Amino acid sequence: MQGERGTTNYFTQEMLDMAVRLWSRSSISLMDVRRQVIRMDQPLLNYRLPASTLMYTSGERAAIQLNEHLFNTGKFGIVHGGKGTELSIHPSGTNLEMYMVLYKSETAPFYKREIRRLLEHINPFTQVYGFAPENPVFFKEKCRSMFDYWSSPSEQNLFHAKIMLYQLVHEIYRELGRGNIRYFETDYVELVKQYLDRHYTEPVSLQLLADGLPISRSLLGKLFRKREHKSLQVYLNEKRLESARHYLQNPGLTLQEVALGCGFTDELNLNRMFKKYMYMTPGDYRRKMIVKHTKNDIDNDSQRLYNGVGLDELAKTTGDGELVMFGQARSKEILLPAALCLMLLLTACASTAPANNASSTAKPQVQAQASPSAEAKETVAVAQTRVVTTEHGEVEVPADPQRIVYLVGNNVGDILPFGKTVVGVDQYGDPSVRPEAWKQEWGALVSAVSIVAGNDPESILALEPDLIIGSATWSSLPMDQLSKIAPTIFYNEMSPLDERMTFFGEMFGMQDKAQELITQYAAKVEAAKQRLIDGGIYDKKIVFLQGVEDGTPGLQGDKTRGIIYEDLGMHAPEIIEQEFFNRENKNSEGYYSPFSMEVMGKYLSEADIISYTNFGSSVENLESQLASVAIWKTIPAVQKGNIQYHTATDTLIDYDYASRMVSLDTFVDALLELPIAQK
Repeated sequence: MQGERGTTNYFTQEMLDMAVRLWSRSSISLMDVRRQVIRMDQPLLNYRLPASTLMYTSGERAAIQLNEHLFNTGKFGIVHGGKGTELSIHPSGTNLEMYMVLYKSETAPFYKREIRRLLEHINPFTQVYGFAPENPVFFKEKCRSMFDYWSSPSEQNLFHAKIMLYQLVHEIYRELGRGNIRYFETDYVELVKQYLDRHYTEPVSLQLLADGLPISRSLLGKLFRKREHKSLQVYLNEKRLESARHYLQNPGLTLQEVALGCGFTDELNLNRMFKKYMYMTPGDYRRKMIVKHTKNDIDNDSQRLYNGVGLDELAKTTGDGELVMFGQARSKEILLPAALCLMLLLTACASTAPANNASSTAKPQVQAQASPSAEAKETVAVAQTRVVTTEHGEVEVPADPQRIVYLVGNNVGDILPFGKTVVGVDQYGDPSVRPEAWKQEWGALVSAVSIVAGNDPESILALEPDLIIGSATWSSLPMDQLSKIAPTIFYNEMSPLDERMTFFGEMFGMQDKAQELITQYAAKVEAAKQRLIDGGIYDKKIVFLQGVEDGTPGLQGDKTRGIIYEDLGMHAPEIIEQEFFNRENKNSEGYYSPFSMEVMGKYLSEADIISYTNFGSSVENLESQLASVAIWKTIPAVQKGNIQYHTATDTLIDYDYASRMVSLDTFVDALLELPIAQK
């Protein structure tokens, strides 16, 4: 079936039969067989296919765009596009291996009426589709052999390569016919991001943008928020502000010109957005940047600009020189002992100077000598670093960081139990929106924290961090860019709780503390379980729903709802566990899965308890919206009053250690207040 915008997202048996007949009766010429390794830092951009092309990819996940169709491939992928299709490939990892088989279908002569009739229904030579193959090894070996034959041109080898093209096509249609493959669906989030990246300077209607897609604005908003951790409007605002910051450094442009050139309606709108996101006015930012660029050195005549790593073109010795200034990190091992030796030498000179006073004056000299020595020892202790092994390699970090910037949103509670000072968080980690119980227990550790724009390195640099903590799935800036500001660690915020605590314990040199925290949490979980058992509700079926602004519900998987299903070990109705929590089921997402109101009864009718969290700041609007939905009122748990409502600021939706410690109490307390609990 052809998708609404031209993609083929599934094949019926009739379509497959017609495609096979066309392949067997058409004149096919093999044009070229290519192999290419595509790197993340060197993507393939806007390449127009010179012929119909069959592609096999392996090695890394990638975003592949064919005209306006954008696919997110898996580890292995089969993709097809017709002649003239514009191809772009962005690997998500280091390398993507790709084989391209280019072929041409000759135009059918007028007397081949059957071929012309079939082409009116389906044209397999121009179709755009992609899927994850069931047997990737077959395609890998077949493409490799085909490339080898084509690269050693002889009549027999070229003929053999053409035979292998038909073998590839035969296997593709076999897998499509069995139906055990996963089609690559259009990535609407990335499609919208690319549109906004190109058109942010123009007036943009998000409603019209959504109307041009085969999904609703509500669903688009949910998918975008889930992927980007921000709304469409926030993304657009940040894109415009990024451009405005660049143009504000040009003193020849007025604020009105900058505003209109970056997509803002006027200077007032620019000023309002700047204050909201940057915590300063555009004029203040301009003055700050002009001062920064005009005071780079002492004489202000010959300037070297900062290139993100150091002073550009700074003179320095290389190779085996006696002293390498601003050299590699290991130079610290030379500089510290050198500084100590110099200090001791100066002290020794002072102690051997001619004495004009009595011997009683010698004691102050000894004390003066002892003092620098103590300070030197303290300096060595503070300067100590340790090497931390992460998923992204080894990173050298301060042994005792004093100024941490944390860029994984509301998961900052993973490091607070270690008593470390956090000086900056992104907007989703704002401690002011946390519930009172959380603030009472953890608020003192983030009382002076600053909110920074996660995609603005300048605001992060201004906090002078000695350590930055982020994650590949959350942080707006890549690890290599953040590392230019301060040592940077990326960790998996969704890994099991004990793994995260162990990781931070090793990073901070507080392994015993980490084990203590794990033990404390385990004991708290067991106590909470016993309270639920005593209340007669531990074995009840509970469903956790999460809604968005318009109230549309979605099921949350066991990984993101760690307290309910993972820690406490409670269960959802069987149909939900099979369809949404079953990791062996490829269609089970395990995270956020929206569904329509019409099928609500199917999933909620067997639930004893419903816990509903709304993204809004209060639950009153959600309750009033649901009260008007007829099917909602037929749910047994709703009729019996066994339903909880939570807001987005409740820690129940969070996954970090500090939030879970608080939520165990608040959640269990709320459950025991329901009518189903034994009083």
